[in-house]
Amino acid sequence: MKKRTTFKEDLAAFGKVKVLTLTAMLIAMSVVIGILCKNFLTWNIYYRFTLENLPIFFAAIAFGPFIGAGAGVLADLVSCLCSTNPAVNPIISLGALMVGFMAGLISHHVSFRNDNARIACAIILGHLVGQVGIKSVGKILWYGMPWFGIFLGLGFSVLAGIIEFFVLRALFKNSGVRSSLKGIYK
Repeated sequence: MKKRTTFKEDLAAFGKVKVLTLTAMLIAMSVVIGILCKNFLTWNIYYRFTLENLPIFFAAIAFGPFIGAGAGVLADLVSCLCSTNPAVNPIISLGALMVGFMAGLISHHVSFRNDNARIACAIILGHLVGQVGIKSVGKILWYGMPWFGIFLGLGFSVLAGIIEFFVLRALFKNSGVRSSLKGIYK
């Protein structure tokens, strides 16, 4: 995991086949996780526990804010197309985009003393801005969710964020994952 990049390096990642291939697989993983969570962990239209952001966080932390944003919005759009209700909510899609963008921005453009703080801050900011902030506004405006539902969403995000932190920390400490990501940034 490269610690600091420039926006030019982040944009150049789009031209690398290895990055695009891995990002496509992460998008597919996010869609599958989202569909499983929609089927088994949804209480009603407003409240769902999901780990669909885990692959988006991986893409954002590994490749930067632009790849993270693209992965987030594409995963949301494909998930909508694969679901029984293919209506795309643009505010929810913006929230998915911001999950990836904010996580990548924090992990690639802010200095941290260690990788644990980098991963934790990326997850926290991604969830607060994208998942709890923007997606909750989308649910309130689009679906009529009561405003206090934001707090239940925050609880779900805290639980998901803790799980995502430990999974991502283990992945980025894995020597096989690290060696696979080597060479993406020079």
